[in-house]
Amino acid sequence: MSFHFPSNFRSALVALMLMVCLFMTEGCGASRVVPRGSGGDETAMRINRSARIAYDNGQLEQAANLYRQALNRAYLRDDRQAVVDAQYNLAVCLMNLQSYEEALAVVQRAHTEMTLTGHGRSFDFLLLEATILHRRGDPDEAWKITDQILSASTQASSVIMGRTHFLRGLIAGEQGDMDQLRAAIAALGQPKELQLRADRQELVGRLAMAEQNWDAAIGAFDAAAKLRREALDYRGMVRALVWGGDASDKAGRIREAATYYLRAGRSAFLQDQLDDDAQKWLNRAVQLANTAGEDQIIQEARSFLRQIEALTATTPKGSGKKATPAE
Repeated sequence: MSFHFPSNFRSALVALMLMVCLFMTEGCGASRVVPRGSGGDETAMRINRSARIAYDNGQLEQAANLYRQALNRAYLRDDRQAVVDAQYNLAVCLMNLQSYEEALAVVQRAHTEMTLTGHGRSFDFLLLEATILHRRGDPDEAWKITDQILSASTQASSVIMGRTHFLRGLIAGEQGDMDQLRAAIAALGQPKELQLRADRQELVGRLAMAEQNWDAAIGAFDAAAKLRREALDYRGMVRALVWGGDASDKAGRIREAATYYLRAGRSAFLQDQLDDDAQKWLNRAVQLANTAGEDQIIQEARSFLRQIEALTATTPKGSGKKATPAE
């Protein structure tokens, strides 16, 4: 099997995907505003710009539709690099919409496109495919793809390698394989990149959870949340906050757990008003705060729950409506 490196155009996209992609509410990818090779095509630039804005605003269905338009425009122009870039962006959006089969189909089309141009498969697409498979519930298939990436470690970038180890650590943790989880943590080493540092902290937290070392787990998830916030990875930040809430709950630190769930729920809500998980986490914050007698947390969580209820009553599911802090 041959591999090739991502293009300079997609490198910015890939860097973003590798930073924020993976699991639960995490997001992935968004194209550069001005694609390489657009040749001054105002239509192509406008579509990609609009798609990026929609993605950044949490309007994933709108972003996916725009990336489909970008893909068609790339076909029209016979811009094969733009075709692959649009396929990548579209697959990322579809994955985060939980349309896993369609996302995988788009990735396969991209593999075909790269084969037709004589480039073979690229590591960024392999990692994206493994991520989709994992989220779809096929950890064994995802693991096989990570083996392919690691077998070409001299060619893959350090970021891709690090994200691959993170994915393997997640899979190992979910399967209760603590040796593999420890191996993934060791393989990450002490990275300098913000997101890889956050990845390591998250895996350390999950290992501590498995060992019922609640204080260490809380500390690791709190550190991961801070790093992901610093890296502007808000979906990943929410994931770390939820884990922090779970660890605090198990440690019997009820007020702290309620606070973590409140923080996670309101951030998730403001990223996507129609996120079912946001409502779940806010309700959990209310339950825990009731137990702890924390009226302020209850009031804060309920203020967001009322907004969700009002929105649900007036907005069809999947409309992509986005919250604003003023609401």
